[in-house]
Amino acid sequence: MKRYIYTVFAVLMALASCKKGDGIIDGGLSNPKVNMTTYDFLKTHPRKMFDTTLMVLDKAGLKDIINGDVTFFVPNNYSINNFLNIKRDEARQVDENKKYTLDSLFKYFTPKMLRDSLGIYVFQGKTSYGQLTEAGQIFHPVVSPTENFVIAYTKTTGYLVDGIITTNARLVYFTRVIGDRDVMVGGQMQDPTGDEALLDRTAVCQTSGIETTNGVVHVLSNSHPWTFKVKDF
Repeated sequence: MKRYIYTVFAVLMALASCKKGDGIIDGGLSNPKVNMTTYDFLKTHPRKMFDTTLMVLDKAGLKDIINGDVTFFVPNNYSINNFLNIKRDEARQVDENKKYTLDSLFKYFTPKMLRDSLGIYVFQGKTSYGQLTEAGQIFHPVVSPTENFVIAYTKTTGYLVDGIITTNARLVYFTRVIGDRDVMVGGQMQDPTGDEALLDRTAVCQTSGIETTNGVVHVLSNSHPWTFKVKDF
């Protein structure tokens, strides 16, 4: 049995009084293996949390890629919706009645653009939870080998619940490096140039270390915006 971060919504939402949609991580022990491919795991999820992601993935032609010997940091439906909402808000800076839906995405994004945007979450080889360190390592996406991502974990006591969760959680972090890797200065992360626009962008995994028949899946938090998109206004 391996330790991996497992998301539990119903019980801990009641205990921690979390907002709807928040992912909670218990750091408990569970069997990480699922007897199906990565694609089928996403397709058969009981809460349908990857239906929108799969629509983008299919349009991008990435099914064979994620069913290879890879690690997939998968953005779920919430992540795609966060991206659409940011694009909608940008459009409304010009016209307050503008909408930006999934249909808009498929209208303006070519399959190659979708492939490049979703492909940054896919890495060659199986990067399991046990291989990670607190210092983190640099990885390069399959579709964009010149980009740098840092994969690491951080210990936290924030999810301990007396009598229920007694082991510190180790949260897996997935960071897109913008320019040079950020450094710690005075207790805060800063870009070496001091330019705030070049700060790295980090997402936390709500579920980590799922071992499919072909690879490894880490699920990013509901709050993560696909492509690491941020508002530019």
